[in-house]
Order: sequence, then structure tokens, then C-alpha cells
Amino acid sequence: MSGGYTGKILVVDLKNQSTSVEKTNLNDAENFIGAKGLGAKILFDRLKKGTDPLSASNILMFTTGPLTGTTAQTSGRGTVVTKSPQTGLFVDSHFGGIFAAEMKRAGWDIIIINARAENPIYIVINNDKIEFKDASFLWGKECLETHSALQKKEGKVKTAVIGPAGENHVKFSSITVDGHRHAGRGGTGAVMGSKNLKGIVLSGTNKISLHNEEEFRKKAKEVLKQIQENDFVPIRRKYGTPYWVKPINAEGFFPTRNYQEGKFEHADEINAETMQKRIVDGGGACFNCVIACWNKSSIKSGPFKGVKLIGPEYETIAIMGSNLGMKTIEDIAYICNICNELGMDTISLGGVLGFAIEAYKKGIIEAKDIDNNKIGWGKPKELAELIKDIAYRKGKVADILAEGTKIAAEKLGKDSKNFAVHVNGLEIPGYDPRGTFGMGLAYATSDRGACHQRAWTVKAELYSPDLERFSFENKAQIVKDVQDERASFFSLVLCDFAPISEENCVELWNLSTGFDHTVESYLQCGERIWNLIRLFNLREGYDTTDDKLPARLFRDSFTKGAAKGVLIKEDAFQKSLQEYYSIRGWNEKGIPTKEKLEELGLEKMVI
Repeated sequence: MSGGYTGKILVVDLKNQSTSVEKTNLNDAENFIGAKGLGAKILFDRLKKGTDPLSASNILMFTTGPLTGTTAQTSGRGTVVTKSPQTGLFVDSHFGGIFAAEMKRAGWDIIIINARAENPIYIVINNDKIEFKDASFLWGKECLETHSALQKKEGKVKTAVIGPAGENHVKFSSITVDGHRHAGRGGTGAVMGSKNLKGIVLSGTNKISLHNEEEFRKKAKEVLKQIQENDFVPIRRKYGTPYWVKPINAEGFFPTRNYQEGKFEHADEINAETMQKRIVDGGGACFNCVIACWNKSSIKSGPFKGVKLIGPEYETIAIMGSNLGMKTIEDIAYICNICNELGMDTISLGGVLGFAIEAYKKGIIEAKDIDNNKIGWGKPKELAELIKDIAYRKGKVADILAEGTKIAAEKLGKDSKNFAVHVNGLEIPGYDPRGTFGMGLAYATSDRGACHQRAWTVKAELYSPDLERFSFENKAQIVKDVQDERASFFSLVLCDFAPISEENCVELWNLSTGFDHTVESYLQCGERIWNLIRLFNLREGYDTTDDKLPARLFRDSFTKGAAKGVLIKEDAFQKSLQEYYSIRGWNEKGIPTKEKLEELGLEKMVI
């Protein structure tokens, strides 16, 4: 067997500023693929039970997959794996750009970062040459500013950096890659900040070996042709993810004012068409991606004229737009840019801000507690000030909000838990489950808290004649199957937007590595990864009774739109959850059975 993997793992000790090299375990690679899966296996094996996510003992990993950096379409993606400070659970946060492909060319499948530096540092990786450098001149700088400073000092390197939010351990802080892509979810930036690691810069010149290069290249060209012929790819290229604003709002489950409504009256002012007319200047793409869904944008008029950014994406438009009552695409772009440069996840920050505005409206938060800042729906300037305060943990309330919605509701008390919209501490993305019930089950059972990428059932629920969107019937099997398939796909690791069949994924994996997998064994790898992460979360104290949805989704219905009057019924949800457990081979409490673990070869994984 040769190819696909570099065969090397870089292990970094920040305390001693030393490194060592390990061999990639190819037996584990064959069972867990790479990126998400292989990272999960290493985290399970090496992280001591009960480790504080922000302690020096937590492990932070940058991982690639067997297709990363190859001629396979969308192969520029990488993954950050760690124990989340936001949820206390496993987290894999994926990113695009070029960094991951460059990491592979530098010769590394995985970078494992241990311990904590005494003072701020950054790491320079040039193939197998590793240096530790003082980052005191970078500490306090925003993300793009840090990226630019490092490129000026080190050359045209690829970078992964944190901003002030990560330095201040904001629980939903992100890692910014190549200046404008983000490992956003779960607080990976806080883990990096807790280690006094401001950034990693790298460059690589090695060729990525493949087991059968000629056949791999042929298959990659065949897949490219299929992607180019896909009907939805031109739409994705023209509009990017904001395409979904119009249909999701029309179908009545577009998060509005902290999920109080599902139809936003100003949606036409923030949709993809308006965005293209008013702020988009051009497009762009990650490494080796024909889809090219980036939107390079700038605000051309009004009080925020001159602001430039990549995006905003659909999730940001939903959760920092309609969810905050923003009336124009310019307002959203303005606060999105601030969030990006300070280094925070826009989904979680939007959820936190929506929660904060509602708490303010209900008198639970007072203006005097946030520097007499009278926040409210559709107030970008006021919210911009609160965003900055959260990033720097300035003031009592901002410091509480920096912990995320779940902890903020617990600390603020009163009835705030009733409108705290999260699953296991991770704020819900831009598809309200009252519009497609399958998303409710997907959020509740996600391995990292509320996440649309683990099983995005929206399109099937809206457009399949065999599915009823306002029902849990037949959703459990769909959610389980998609979770397993995505676990494999995100371990290869390719882009969520790429329409690549399971058969092609398997063939590319085999041709790159020399493995002899089938579609069935490939999907079983995904199931194995999913169950391993379940074991990790259980080991870390996860209570399976938290496989649930926010109270608002059971209590409050929309007053307008296509989902008007719809509520998720607790008994129907619980019945679907039990069906899901049964399909997964878990017991009625949601714990994998001995038989299931033996089937997957996980029986020795002690929790």
C-alpha cells in the first residue's frame, strides 16, 4: 500500500518548543479514513478522560485526508479536531482555502499540538523544518491583519491564525485560515488561544504520492466532468450559499428575531440576487475547486462604505441577518466582517446576539449592564459594539455572553432558558426545524451539537414527494444514513457542496491508497466513526437525555409564513429518537450496544 497519506504525523510540544515525528497508523487509516475519523481515533486514544478543554492538556489537531491536495475536485479542505470548550464534546471544524493542501505538500497528514507555550508564539513549518517564533508583536491583532503580517515576515506562506476572541478564550472563537476561510464551530480558536499559539504558517514543496496515479487522474477527470454537468453547480457558482435565502424564507423557516418567526419581511433586501447587485465584486475558489462559490464583496454606499470581505454566506445571512432583524445586506456584511476579523463563529455569535436582544427586550439584560448600549433588532452599530465587547470579554454581561447561549441562559436565569436556542451548547444554524422536522432530529443527534452539516435533510423534505416535511415519519433512517455517509466524506476530506457519488468516493480513495474498499465498507467506516465519537462524548460525561431540542421549538409557533402554527410535538420527537437509536443499534438510552461495537470493531474502546 502506498499513496494518499504522507505517512507522517508532526507532534508539537509547545511548552518545550520541541517536535517529534510519528508514523501514520495505516491500519487506523483503513478503518477511520482520515481528517474527521482519524482525528477522532487519535483524540479518543490520547486525551485523558475529563480533560478541561482550555487546559494545557487538551490536544489540538490539524488533520488532512487521503484525497487532500490531490487532483480530486474540492480536495483543498482540512479539519481541526479537539475537545470543544463550548460543548465539552468532540468537535471537528472544517475549513477550505489552500492551507490543508499545503500541509500535505509539506509532508504531514496530521499536526498534533500538545501543552501550552509560556508566552505567545507562532510555528513556522517549511517541509520538515520546524521553528518556534515570538508572537508578542502579533498578540491583539485581528485575523486578516495577523495573516498579512505573517506573510510580510515569512513570505507567501499559508496561515492558520486566531484573533482577539481566541486570545480571550471566547467559547465560540474560530481559527481563520489563509486570511478568510474559517474553522468556525465549537471554539477551536479558544483552544488555540489557551495554548498561547497565535498562528501556524507553513509551506511545502513535496509531491503527494498516489498508489495508481494514472488511473486516479482519469477518475478525477471523470468526476470533474460529472460536477460540471450537474444542474445545480452553475447556480452555486453564481450565487454561492446565499441562494438558499429566498426558498427557505418562502417555505417559512428562515430564522427571524431569535427564532420567533420563520418568515422575514425584509428577506428581499438580503437575498442572493440583492447581494449580487449591491455588494458582490467577483468570485473565487478554494484549492482545486471548479464550483468556485466564493463571493468577494464590498460595501459601496451608506455608513459602512468601504468594508471588504469574503461572503457573507447563507448561514451568516440567516443567523446574523434575519435572526437579528437586519434590514439590508450591507448591515449584515458590516457586522459579519467585524465578527470574522475578531475571530468568532458567525452562527454561534448570531445565536448569542439574538438571545441577548430578546433578553434585553424582556428586561433580563439592562442597557447599563452593556455600557448603556441600547441593542435591538436591526441595529448594526449598537450590535457592533456588543460584538467587540464579547470578543474582549469587556463588562459583566459581555463576559457572560462570551460563554455561549447555553451558559449565558444559566447565568442570567429568569425565563431565559425558554428562548435559548441551542443543542448541547452549540447554537442552531439557519434552518428552523419547525419547517422541516428531519432537521430537528439531525440537530438533536449531531455528534458536536446543533449542526446542519451532519445530516442536511432540507432539500429532500421540501421536494421529495415521499416525505412530509411536518412529520418525523421516515426521517430516522434518512438522518442515520446521511450522518454515516457524511462522516466518511468529511474524512476523505472533500467539500460538502461537491456532488460526488459514494461509488466515486470509494474509487478515488482506493486509487489513491491501494486499499480495496467497497461502498458498503466505506459507509461502515462512517458508521464506525460516528459510534467512536458517541463513545468519546459518553466518556466525557455526555448525558444522552440531552439528545433534545430547545424549548422554543415545542412551545412557540410561527404567526406567519408557510410553517405558520406548526409546533414540534414532544411525543412524536421522542418516538423518532427511539427509532433512530434502534436503527443505530443503540439501546433505549442512546448508548451503543455491545453487539454494535463488536460489529464495528470498537469493542476495546473503553469509556
